[in-house]
Amino acid sequence: MSAEHSVFRSIFRNVSVLTVGRVVNALCSFVYIAFTVRALGLSDFGLLILIHSLASTGSVLSRMQSWQTLIRFGSDAFTKNDTDLLRKVVHFCIRLDTLSAAFAILFGLIAVQVYGVTAQWSRHVRFLADLYVIVSPLMYSGWANGILRMAGKFHLVPIIDTCAAVVKTLGVLLGYVLHLKLGYFLAMWALAIIIDYGFYFYYAMDILRKKFRFRYFQAYRSWRWQIPGMWQFTRAASVNQTLGNISGHVATLLVGNGLGPAEAAVFRVCRQIADGIVTPAQLISPVLYPELVKMRDKQDWKGLKRVTWKMFGVLTALSLLLLLLSAVFGSKIFRLMLHVHVHHTSLYISIMLMAAVFSLLVIPLEPLLIVVGHVKFLMTSRTAIMAIYFPALYVLTMQFGLAGACLTTAACNAAILLSRFAGVWIFGGRIGKPKPE
Repeated sequence: MSAEHSVFRSIFRNVSVLTVGRVVNALCSFVYIAFTVRALGLSDFGLLILIHSLASTGSVLSRMQSWQTLIRFGSDAFTKNDTDLLRKVVHFCIRLDTLSAAFAILFGLIAVQVYGVTAQWSRHVRFLADLYVIVSPLMYSGWANGILRMAGKFHLVPIIDTCAAVVKTLGVLLGYVLHLKLGYFLAMWALAIIIDYGFYFYYAMDILRKKFRFRYFQAYRSWRWQIPGMWQFTRAASVNQTLGNISGHVATLLVGNGLGPAEAAVFRVCRQIADGIVTPAQLISPVLYPELVKMRDKQDWKGLKRVTWKMFGVLTALSLLLLLLSAVFGSKIFRLMLHVHVHHTSLYISIMLMAAVFSLLVIPLEPLLIVVGHVKFLMTSRTAIMAIYFPALYVLTMQFGLAGACLTTAACNAAILLSRFAGVWIFGGRIGKPKPE
């Protein structure tokens, strides 16, 4: 029990550290969204959101979840100072991220042209979107993020988040005062992304140089090396995580295409408010996975399951409190952020918070199934659910407006949660005998 107590203490200590950065980021977000809407108007703000969603879609689609691969195959080497093995794993992950970056730009440029024409964007707006796509590879810190998590340097994350958020906020305030247009605000969003990625890269390289005398460009000398099972794990984990991350951006784009940029902005902000309310609890996810990997390496299967279910109980209790908080303050937060009145925002936010809660309860279940070797089940089930979600979202949005979009999103997240329960129930008796990747 002392080992489990140590794990819990480590998890909540790191979550507390991460929460500091997210609180600052949330406060800054409250300011820069409010002043961006006032500077651009709801319609042009919706265009900004749609352009950002297009670039984010390319970034998310291309991500190979190198940080999960790095922790899965490199955690033991990092702990034991196995320089040769760790260097090979890091090199593999850097090459993955390089390929991802190329695909992100290619997809983004094509997507802008296709979506821009169907949404009847002007040439100027499409040109701005093309420029914004260039920063899409930097939206994912990949292997660098994995190094910080593996090294337990969670205290650096609030520093990074705060710097990027403060720069964006100051830039937006300047744009509001000077009455600048859409292009300037996109540039501020892009600058914040560049700063965020730059800090992750710098800190990760600093850790590797000091401990392993690591050099970045050595990663490109060989493209063939990999541990058996590494690529299969990376592919399955990437598909599962990508479908989860991309759903919000694709949903925003579908709403924007069907209802217009202003409604897309309302949908995005309602989702952002709901996600913001559950953010502190969501921070358990990046902290929990490395701890479960360590327990797996020690073959502590009983402790691994107990930690998972205790975390699920904590998140369930917290979810009830968050739902009450949304009912009381949700619509007030919306009005303060957008400075406009939109009917039924309390309903939209409550539904989106329910969707966020379903995603929250998935957090302890997915890492458990990944760690014990059932990542392919996660990939297959999420793929099937998303294949139904996206068409249903568009149809119900056109039929019932934003209410249809919110209800479809909540139903999708509920289906994913049920599939994770099914996975734990099916494979629970086999934990302790990991299935080969």
